[in-house]
Amino acid sequence: MTDRLDPRKAAEELARREAALVRASSVVKGIRAELFDKQLDFIDDPSRNKSALCTRRAGKTNIWPRYCTILALTKPKSLIRIWAINRLRAKQLLWQEFKDVCARHRIGIQAHETELTIRFENGSEIRLLGADKDKEAQKKRGDKTQLEVILETQLFGPFLRTLVEDVAEPCLFDTRGTICMEGTPGPVPTGYWYWVTGGSDTEFRWKSQGMLISTGNTTDDGQTEKELVGAGWSIHQWSLLDNPFLPHAREELARIKKKRGWADDTPTYRREYLGRWVRDDGVLFYKFNEGRNGFSIADIQPWGTGWTHVLGWDLGSRDDMALAVWGWHPQYRELYQAAEWKKPGASAEEVVEQIERWEKLGFNFIAKVADTGGGGLMYVEQVMRRTSQVFLPAKKSEKLEHVRLMNDDFMSGRLRVQTGGEYAGELSALPKDPDWDPDSGKPPAEDPRFANHLCDAFLYSWRYALNYIDFEPEQKPETIDERAERLDEERLIRTGDDHEWWEDAGGNQDFD
Repeated sequence: MTDRLDPRKAAEELARREAALVRASSVVKGIRAELFDKQLDFIDDPSRNKSALCTRRAGKTNIWPRYCTILALTKPKSLIRIWAINRLRAKQLLWQEFKDVCARHRIGIQAHETELTIRFENGSEIRLLGADKDKEAQKKRGDKTQLEVILETQLFGPFLRTLVEDVAEPCLFDTRGTICMEGTPGPVPTGYWYWVTGGSDTEFRWKSQGMLISTGNTTDDGQTEKELVGAGWSIHQWSLLDNPFLPHAREELARIKKKRGWADDTPTYRREYLGRWVRDDGVLFYKFNEGRNGFSIADIQPWGTGWTHVLGWDLGSRDDMALAVWGWHPQYRELYQAAEWKKPGASAEEVVEQIERWEKLGFNFIAKVADTGGGGLMYVEQVMRRTSQVFLPAKKSEKLEHVRLMNDDFMSGRLRVQTGGEYAGELSALPKDPDWDPDSGKPPAEDPRFANHLCDAFLYSWRYALNYIDFEPEQKPETIDERAERLDEERLIRTGDDHEWWEDAGGNQDFD
């Protein structure tokens, strides 16, 4: 008789499994005791698509080490993935938290810090992943998962929809698993995260799947507002005032409001501390407004005869390589975004190939500017030695002062950005550092969690644009009537016969 059929060993295995279940049940009960009601409501929600729209310090991040550990214990051999904007951010937010939860409840795990994986004795595994590189994220399409979690969703920009619908959700098909997103409202109410959490972004929703019905309201631009029905996302909302582990939250919030002079309807207060979607242009680092500064290349193509260009290059190794091109024409006062290119981890050869591709298309570069800070100087010098490209060093000093000048151009409408592009996406989402204290005496900086590579590249090259010098009003051809009038005026000036005349009531002509 084989071991598989041995009744004694089978009974021992059954007893071991039952003991493990009892142990897991006790551990799960202990973990749940660390959560408050809003968090438990989220975990217990049976929906397979769940979103948590919260404020800062609301306790949303603390859910995941507990929720994922509970699922790993109760569903053996489960694969659980947690996505952050990059692997470092995922590690900073959750790695130690996971280890603390498991140590506190005496859960046996194997934690691999290099791989950022946690393996349980029952075969379950939790992986912390970064979604900053599309190519790397696409490699994860073949996994079979039980739970997918996306952290700080407001940081992902246009890539969020691809990550959710093309990468994460299909991996849940076999297990009929769950996908969760969490984050705070972004500074501009637009995009996939806004759509998921109940916004009314009409333009985006018309491009999304689902049934649209009229709400009977109108948007700020006078369009009929539509509401998407049947999107399938369960929305949970709570704020730091609901977090019982912050008993001083109300008093601290009142202190911050008084210090910063915020009223109850101040956009930053409503967005950051009430968790409400509201347009908050004042928090953005650049004064970009799509209605004022956007344009379509279907209307104007900023290249070809008469156009002049400058190029900026923001270097990145693990981050994005970014190329930015401004163009101007003597007949226009405005400076137009002519092209953009961004690729994570791109090589110098790929950068040069893209520049040469633009040159073959007729881009007329009078200056190419590269970020030579840090180790960038040696990198750029090597590229120049090996190719025919020549780059000027980007002037990174006094960045804030130049951002202010650039913002003046945005406010005056002199800068035009391609609608729907990645640069427009960065400008619309890049806020000031929320931890910046206006009383510190230090200038405000960008929020380090948000992408700004194209913003930097366009700032470098903007400083070399000469549209304000090269502008010449368009000379329209003179009509026959205009020519006749001009010749008459010239004759009168030459002869001195330029007296005005009129007829009096008696029909006599009087001369002045």
